[in-house]
Amino acid sequence: MFMKNMIRDVIMMIFLSISSVYGRGCVMTQDCLNPGNIPDYDDCIPKAQASIVPPQPMQGEGWANVTGGGSCNTDKDCHNGACVDNACVCRKDGITGGSHCGDFAIQCPEYKDSACCTWQQNRALADNFKLIATMFGNNKVGGCDACAANMMQMWCGIVCSPNQADFMKMHLPYPSNNYRMDSLTGKDNVKVLEMNVKLSKPFTCGLFDSCKNTGIASVSDAFKSALGFLNYQGQTGAVGHGEYLYFHFGQNASYFNITPLRCDNYSQVASPSVLSKLPAQAQLLPSIADPLATKQCPCGACRQTCSSSSGSSGHIELLDSPISFWSGFNATLVAIVYACIALFTSILYWNYRSV
Repeated sequence: MFMKNMIRDVIMMIFLSISSVYGRGCVMTQDCLNPGNIPDYDDCIPKAQASIVPPQPMQGEGWANVTGGGSCNTDKDCHNGACVDNACVCRKDGITGGSHCGDFAIQCPEYKDSACCTWQQNRALADNFKLIATMFGNNKVGGCDACAANMMQMWCGIVCSPNQADFMKMHLPYPSNNYRMDSLTGKDNVKVLEMNVKLSKPFTCGLFDSCKNTGIASVSDAFKSALGFLNYQGQTGAVGHGEYLYFHFGQNASYFNITPLRCDNYSQVASPSVLSKLPAQAQLLPSIADPLATKQCPCGACRQTCSSSSGSSGHIELLDSPISFWSGFNATLVAIVYACIALFTSILYWNYRSV
């Protein structure tokens, strides 16, 4: 008995020593819901955990672990789907889930067995990922599917990774709240949760290289560098959702790190094991969903501009007053270009009609 107790104590000491090095667990959560993902600024924002808590599987109330299959008589029984042979068939949009298609699909399936995110955060991610896919995805219209997928993977990791405590710390003493201006809406004194987030340099550079030449990134000076790009994601664009992130960069093993999709070749997504771990909406991006599509973003979008092995500082804080999204945006030039495109399209259309 003495020997058993001693072995148990040794194992516990080893576990505690490992936990002190890599704090597997969660430091941030959200237990409220903003309908339509419209922020209320004060009453419903993410909040800090008083202490590190263990991750949980994506199961139970609020989680949709199935998509379709519920019994039905008419399409009305299947909220965002159709009734086929008395069973609900949901829309294949990466958002709809639940047996009767009335819930939200799990957005970050890689972490479904052990996650720090709540079902409320899952719903917020669903709305945000839809916006990311629209703004940064689709190779044929000036986007890059690798970029959109990488961005979704970053947010899945920050919000849901069971190792959140390794790379995230609160920026201020508990509860780490502050009040900031939302530059996108002009509203002042917006309540936010301020966090320090550590990202690996290789991932950061890979993410930026896949996104820097997308159509949306080319219209603003704020997106011309890896820092500016992340600054917009974690600060300017996040204030309205009650978050404000200070990013730090390095190559320590505890920093958040995944292998980003390369915009010049992301053919690995053809592997079912790789595809199944991508965020639900990333799996449906045009060039990723189509097995025959070329897994490469447009030429010129894949020049490496960020070196993860450079001598730059491994501890970088983003600016409190970031470059405005509209800085460098020439509205007149853009309007002229689109007017010319519309005119040219009309000419082609009428020429086609007259043939």
